[in-house]
Amino acid sequence: MPAHLSWANLPFLTKLGSSHLYRMPKSSRHWLSGIRRHSTLRPKGPGRPRNWPISTLKPESLLPSDYLNISGAQCVRLTFTNSSVKTAQRMYFQKEPKLPLASQASTRFLADSLGFFYCAPRPGLPLLASSVRFRCTPSSSPSSFAAGHDLLLPNGLPWQVLVGQAAVAYPSLRVALLHEKFLTPQSVAEWHTRLGKTHGGRITPAIVIFGLQQRFPVNFAGHLWLHVVPASTVPQRFAILRLTDVFSSRVGRKRFHPFVGTGHAQFEVSSEDPNILHLRIVKLMSPVSRAVNVPEKAVNRMLPREGELLYHRRKGDGTVKPWSFDLRVQNNNGTAMRLLTGRS
Repeated sequence: MPAHLSWANLPFLTKLGSSHLYRMPKSSRHWLSGIRRHSTLRPKGPGRPRNWPISTLKPESLLPSDYLNISGAQCVRLTFTNSSVKTAQRMYFQKEPKLPLASQASTRFLADSLGFFYCAPRPGLPLLASSVRFRCTPSSSPSSFAAGHDLLLPNGLPWQVLVGQAAVAYPSLRVALLHEKFLTPQSVAEWHTRLGKTHGGRITPAIVIFGLQQRFPVNFAGHLWLHVVPASTVPQRFAILRLTDVFSSRVGRKRFHPFVGTGHAQFEVSSEDPNILHLRIVKLMSPVSRAVNVPEKAVNRMLPREGELLYHRRKGDGTVKPWSFDLRVQNNNGTAMRLLTGRS
């Protein structure tokens, strides 16, 4: 130990007997622990991430000061001026998913992301499907809200944080939503039942569906993997819907995806049988084309077309039929689909 740091130069330490053990008085312990505690804080200055204060998430109560320019931001640290919690809530544009329940690096908010954060119900869906979104507006005046549009993700669906995510995994946002009555203590408890303590922050809102005729993104070169949150009176844990054969065909032990492209889809009840669901391609987000290196006998899926049901060619007689799912099937997917349609 250097001479200037010898035990003799630290008079507030008391030697215990002949050993090299020392005791620190309580008055000095507080002083030293203060150094340790404050040394872990981020230094103030230009390098410290800025906070973005807003007064409300209610569209009808917005102020000009709630207008934010978050273009290019890696992370938006929201604070709520009317909240009892002053800790900033981190908001990210998009976590690049490797799996539906895992996430990697985030991407930056898009250019021209100028507007207001707000919370509102989603038309045609149950109240529990409400979400926090960002409204891009032509000016900083709250009166321009109606003329704006929601910030979109690359998949063409709105950027959003579900109120259920906030209830489970966004503590500062949860307090703000409770303060403005978007959440209640009861609904927070119910969301813990639906999502669990660990999954709430890791779900991807775009693939969480609450009912039929809700749009979700599809990749024709991949599987369909969705989280179904039932809008039941008694809260139930979400179900995972894994459909591996919607856009693929199997030849021997190999599975092939005949087409590439992306779009939006939704489930619909068959007009001929209420126990059967079909899949409609509502919108194409990228051109659909034939995949390379796919054997001809694996192409029994018909080319997905915008506005039409998804069709496939049946093996054997070669007739073309809409893709269908029977709600009476007894497996995990059947359970998820019945929850989606409101059946027990």
